[in-house]
Amino acid sequence: MDKILKGKAIAVAINQASKALIEEFDLQPKMRLIQVGEDPASSYYVQSIIKNAAKLGCAVELMSLDKDCSQDELLRIIKVANSDPHIQGIMLQKPLPKRFDDSLINISIHPDKDIDALHPLNLGKILIEEDGFLPNTPAAVFYTLKYYRIDPQGKNLVILGRSNVVGKPLANMLLWKKPYANATVTVCHSRTENLKEICQGADILISAIGRAHFVTPDMIKDGVILIDVGINKFTQADGSISYVGDVDYDACYNKASALTPVPGGVGRITTSLLYLNLVRASLIDRKVNKNVDEYIDLVFNAKRKK
Repeated sequence: MDKILKGKAIAVAINQASKALIEEFDLQPKMRLIQVGEDPASSYYVQSIIKNAAKLGCAVELMSLDKDCSQDELLRIIKVANSDPHIQGIMLQKPLPKRFDDSLINISIHPDKDIDALHPLNLGKILIEEDGFLPNTPAAVFYTLKYYRIDPQGKNLVILGRSNVVGKPLANMLLWKKPYANATVTVCHSRTENLKEICQGADILISAIGRAHFVTPDMIKDGVILIDVGINKFTQADGSISYVGDVDYDACYNKASALTPVPGGVGRITTSLLYLNLVRASLIDRKVNKNVDEYIDLVFNAKRKK
């Protein structure tokens, strides 16, 4: 197992699997990408999504809405995309303005076009281990474990963070009765007592709390595997700005047996998984029953042999 669990090779492998499916079934995947406002971080991600579309043979229609648009207007646009036969996937860039009802917006996206896995039906499928869309960031963690052959079966696995976007779905995925799951999962949050002691017992520690350098060497045991989902704006001593993870990478490096970098780790994989979900949606639209994970396994195995 590599010490530094980089995401680039995984992203490339997933993109290759997506392209293979597109070519085999002559798909023309098309995404409606909706952004409300012009948050700089969101805009950067949106441009990354658009940039990668052409490389994969996919199409993206960006619909940019003014930050003052109404919730009814957003719901109307989603309804139109739901009924458009030329649109296979809908991606709603988060976060939305706080005045919006997030739950109402999520449930308004048709489950078969919900390529960010926000709809309760898709989240529910994770709970009962039914095949379907996976949220991109939890899936990026899952595929990181799978690619580097880190089997959490029977291990003590601690997740820092209980959000509906990462912590909760990821915990359920790692409880699956499947390979690269079957873990003993503990989810910690702001009300958790004895947090340091719980983290010290982790064989695998996954942090998704959005606090720069929160995980320090005194919180982990020797040989732990650290998966860092966080990306945080950080001001250096000289005043320069950088982006760092939840884990104090340099301080924890020698104590961990393996760890993901930030940037270049889990975050590097998320866009490729968004497009994998778009391909899944296109197969659903064609009524093709295809196990996408078979393609992932083939590409992963080919990559490892190189």
